[in-house]
Order: sequence, then structure tokens, then C-alpha cells
Amino acid sequence: MNLPIADWHVHPNLKTYGHSFDRSLSDKSSLWKHDSPGFLKKLLNRVFGLTRFYQATYASLHSGGVKIAFVSLYPFEKGFFENGMLNGPLTAFFANMVTGIGFRRVRHLQKQLNYFNELEGEMRFLLNAEKSYPRGSEILSWEISDSWKAVSQELTKENSLIIIPTIEGSHVFNSGLGAFGKETSEKQVLRNIDRLKNWRHSPFFITFAHNFSNDFCGHAPSLEKLGPLVNQKPQMGGGFTELGWTVIKSLLDDRNGRPILVDLKHMSLQSRKEIYAWNGNRVKGKSPLIVSHGAVTGCSWEEKGRFHHPLFCEAEINFYDEDILEIMSSGGFFALQLDANRLGNSRAIRKPVFGDKKQGFESSCRLIWAHLRHIGELLDSRGLPAWDQVGLGSDFDGTINPLEGIWTAEDFPAMAEGLLLEIERYLDSKNCLSDLNNKYVEPEDILNKFLFGNTLDFLKKHYSHPAFNPEHEVGKMHQLSHLKILLSSSRG
Repeated sequence: MNLPIADWHVHPNLKTYGHSFDRSLSDKSSLWKHDSPGFLKKLLNRVFGLTRFYQATYASLHSGGVKIAFVSLYPFEKGFFENGMLNGPLTAFFANMVTGIGFRRVRHLQKQLNYFNELEGEMRFLLNAEKSYPRGSEILSWEISDSWKAVSQELTKENSLIIIPTIEGSHVFNSGLGAFGKETSEKQVLRNIDRLKNWRHSPFFITFAHNFSNDFCGHAPSLEKLGPLVNQKPQMGGGFTELGWTVIKSLLDDRNGRPILVDLKHMSLQSRKEIYAWNGNRVKGKSPLIVSHGAVTGCSWEEKGRFHHPLFCEAEINFYDEDILEIMSSGGFFALQLDANRLGNSRAIRKPVFGDKKQGFESSCRLIWAHLRHIGELLDSRGLPAWDQVGLGSDFDGTINPLEGIWTAEDFPAMAEGLLLEIERYLDSKNCLSDLNNKYVEPEDILNKFLFGNTLDFLKKHYSHPAFNPEHEVGKMHQLSHLKILLSSSRG
């Protein structure tokens, strides 16, 4: 199917920027690198869960029909690469095996103590990427957008990929480094927020929590499979700190630049409950809350630890029914990720090593639809529109484990066909929908809303033009050539 797609959470820059730190430049550092996985790379993933291929470079996004990509900037937290005695070259070697971001990039991250500088470096890399790329008789291109007006203008152009910058983890304001000898400074944090909000291309939203303590709010467990190699315990499961509320208010303030919306993914359940209560009492009214790459548990948070869904993963990092209702009532948005480990339990996501790959792909599409169906049925049971606030947030190239048959963005058209079949079967069956506007709808309309239409509606409402102060533009270094950036990074 040749349908336009918007992806709410994608990292084409994570591995490519990482490899810009290599001693010799190669196509591994190109945002246009094309890397369709072959048999051996798929086998490595099926057996060990390692994703040793690029999932979402600009070339792959174009091939998959993506028109709008919310590109997530993410300076890796030091907790990934430093934990007690695990902090040297050997750790960097194994960390690169898992993440694929390059040995020298990991070594640099082990030594750095300024996340905001890392953020600026990643943004410079993004801005200085090649603007066009030949593919056969076509010329592919990308354009970064800073408002709905810019997006709507760019949509009229063929073969143009629209980039909307976002951020994963509020540690980027230079917090959460206490275990490494650097205490968080409120003054520095607020100054960095001000600088960020006055970038020419300021981020649309920020995933507020991530994998480790940020001194602002609690995070959910997310790295269970790494066991003692990492330490997520500080702040895990906790609520907001006093400084955290100060940061939230500054991000959403419209007096120091365009508000940066809050993405709830990775927040602990306690922190989510607290922000729902706070958001409901805002004098200016609710801010739309976002989940840029989430999955559902299929149950109430009152059933946490006692309910066992036949398909879904019940981890706290996923979202309960009350979460979904709070997000929708805020006028927010829920984008569904494509990480197998988050979408399903171990039985539901098992990949066949030698079995029927077609059957595995169909199971993947069925699992995606099961999530969308649960959200739709929950909203319908409350008399709400079922299909209007959901979208796709793959998290491709975010070191995830993809579903069988949906390996990279190039597989989006096939995924769309598989989803359409599931939607058609559901609407033709005796389903439990009661609202006529939810029940009697064309399958293609549900699919189009999920893939693209709902995103356009949300951007029209909330993606206003930013206030821009040229003195703050990415450290005044956005005019540096790409080569100089790479050489500077390598010396780090």
C-alpha cells in the first residue's frame, strides 16, 4: 500500500551520529545509509534479539512512505556505560555490540559530563546532513520544520521528508549526574531550557523521563534484561521532585518561547498519576499529554500485578486504561511503538527461526491491531471517539527488538496491508462497539487516521510557530561544515 505515514518517535541519528566519532568516515555515519537486513542479520535478531542493522535512515523512511518523522535527539545516559567497575574499553566494546552506535562514541560518552553539550552536538549533526540523495531517476530530500505552516507547505512537495525535532530524556538539561560527581544546578537547568526553547528549530515535545535518575521525576523499569550491568534503582518508581515541577512549568510556559509538550513514556506510574492531577488543575487549562512510543497493558492500574493478559506485556512502562483516558481527556495523543518486547509477552512475540515467516508477520500485524482495538474499545465504552487520537511511533533505531516481518521502515507498506485485513475482519464481526460513529466506519479511514490523518489534526492544533532568538541557536555553531563537526567529535 502506498499510504503517507507519520512516525512519532524515530532515531535515524542515533547510530549514524555515533559512527561520526569513528576514526575514518564511512557511510555508517550517513543519514542516507541504506541497510536492508539480510538473512544473517535477521537470524541474529531472531536468536539473540540483537538489531545489528539500520532501521530508519532517511533512505528507509522514504522507501516506507514516511512523510513526517518526529526525530528524537537522545544523548545516551552515562548509566548505560558506567556502573561500578564496568566503565572501561571492554564495557564500551560490549555496549557497542548491543547498541550499534560505535566503540569510539561509547568511549566518548563514558567520559563526558555535560548532556546539554551532547544534545547540541547531535542537533548540529542533524542540521548538517546532506539535503538530497539520488535514487534511480528521483531526488529524495528532507526539510526540518518548525510549525504547522511549514509542515503544510512542505507536504505539497514530492519526495520530501519532513523532520520535526523532539527529545528523549530531560536529563539533557544536565541533570542526573550526581553518581558521577556532578550535582544538578537548578540555575543551569533553567538556563538550558531557555536556550533550548529559543532554538530556531526548537523541539516539539520531550520524553520527560528515561532510563535513569534525572532528579526531576521517577522512571519505570526498562532495562530488566541487562540485569546487574546497569543500576536503574535511584528514583525508579518514585514521583516528582520540587525541581521537577519547576522544570515542567518552564517547559510549558509560553512566555519564554513556544511550549515544549510533555511525553509520558518512561515515567513511573506514580509520576504519571501526579502529572494527571497537576495538569487537571492548571489555571490555563490542560496541556495535551503525549505518548510518543507506547503500548498498553490491557488492564486497570488497580489490577497491576494481578492481571495477566493473553497477549500484552504488563510492565509498568506500558500504559493502563486510566492512563489512556487521562491522555485522551487532555486532548493528547497516543502513538503505538513497534518494539516487540513492549507490545507482547514472550509467547506473543516469539520469532520463528525456521518456521513460517508469513505466519509470523501476520501475528505481528494482529498484535499491533490488538493494541489499537483495546484503545478503541475502551474509548467507545466511555462514549468517546475511538480512532481519533492514535498514531504510529515505531522507536526504530532506538535499540529495539522489532516484530517479525516489520524489521525497518521499509516494511511499513506491508504492515499497512496486514493491518487493513485485521481492521476489516474486526468491523465485519460482531464487535462490542456501541457508538455508531465508531462502529460504522470504513476500514481504510481507521488505517489512514492511524498512519497519518490524526497526526495532521494534532499538528494543526498545537504546532505553532516558535519564538526564535538567534543568539541561542545551537551554540551559534549551526553554520559549521559537517566535516569540521566530525573531526571535532573524533578528537573527543
